[in-house]
Amino acid sequence: MTRKRIRSLSIIAGALVAFVLVLWFTLTSPSPLVPPPAAPTAEQAGAGRDAYHQLRDARGNPAGQLVVLGPAQLDGIGALASHGFRPDRLQLATQGQQLSVSASHHFFGGRWLNVTVRAEGPSASFPRTHLTIGSLSLAPLLSRWVLGVGRWLLHLRRTDVPPLDRLVRNFSVHNGIVSAVVSLPGRSGLIDEMASAVAEPIDSGAVARIYCALADRQRKQPSGDFAEQVRRAFSVGRAGVSPADYNRAAFIALGMLLVDERVGDFAEPARTETMRCRIAPVPASTYGRYDWPKHWALSAAIAVGAGVQLSEAAGEWKELADSLVRQSRFAIGDPSGFSLSDLTADRAGFLAARAAAAPGDAERLASELTNATPQQLLPSRLVLPEEALPNAEFVRRYGGIDDPRFKARVRAIDAALDSTGLR
Repeated sequence: MTRKRIRSLSIIAGALVAFVLVLWFTLTSPSPLVPPPAAPTAEQAGAGRDAYHQLRDARGNPAGQLVVLGPAQLDGIGALASHGFRPDRLQLATQGQQLSVSASHHFFGGRWLNVTVRAEGPSASFPRTHLTIGSLSLAPLLSRWVLGVGRWLLHLRRTDVPPLDRLVRNFSVHNGIVSAVVSLPGRSGLIDEMASAVAEPIDSGAVARIYCALADRQRKQPSGDFAEQVRRAFSVGRAGVSPADYNRAAFIALGMLLVDERVGDFAEPARTETMRCRIAPVPASTYGRYDWPKHWALSAAIAVGAGVQLSEAAGEWKELADSLVRQSRFAIGDPSGFSLSDLTADRAGFLAARAAAAPGDAERLASELTNATPQQLLPSRLVLPEEALPNAEFVRRYGGIDDPRFKARVRAIDAALDSTGLR
């Protein structure tokens, strides 16, 4: 290679490096745009749950579902997302006829990716948007193009996101209330992509094999005993799958069996692959309660499908929201109010899943779960006290989920769970 050509390549390489550095410092910032949030309150958890239920009803619905979000729901979404995916942050607010969505994502080296989307109403089709990334502000036409590219990338990842003009239409903002007809994909692209970024991939084939084995066993030998269902889930046989991968798949299959088939969305396309053997969710109980197995199994599934942090946060959100209502929405017979026993079942599930998914502990935990007893899964002494605390009483005793008193109580629960051998 001639000296002149080497020099030309060096100039090109230097120009590319300079371009990447300029782009990096243009799109990222040294500090987050969204301020550090406090831990969610009961009111934020309740409003966030209401928003979630509306958005959940708009999933897999080609006709579209009218979603109406007031200031409380917008605040709740931001509070729960910031808590569940911390240190990332989300903030939603309205100004006039605009909805502003701001997000801050933490990068290595102390840099932050700050993104703001402002949507203008009223609009019969997808609203006119203004996208800002770092210090780069995009015109509406270019903003729509970037959002369209993002939708296409999600589509490539087997998330069936509708075209923008069908995804959101009849959009309006009035008196701080946002309303729109929304058609979300069967899997919520944003939440699932965020979840998949912090969790190991799940072997969908293993999930389908374990679930179908459990369903077949249930048809032949019906059982409503929670510990028996856990033992069955971890006794199917690995069939060449590593212990950690098998354990993750078993927790997803168990959640599908005991809670809801939609748990299989963590291992897409497990729901499709299990259609041939599907049965109705199995009512399973422990100590005469049908809600605690659901808490345990769902928290374990979220831990392996979306990360331990989100699983831990979801259990706390549910109890906060329940402290404001007369009847829990989780299960019939699940008392309303903040329940430390429900939270214990949540923590027992996700802590067992966290340990079982760790390669160094997977073999041991699989063996333990194959022979698990009710006391190992959920010690009876931990699920009796402090049921159904109204929000005012919870605040009086513990302050909030970031309060040192509550954290000390949780540490005591975890210490007792550690003695069971399933952690």
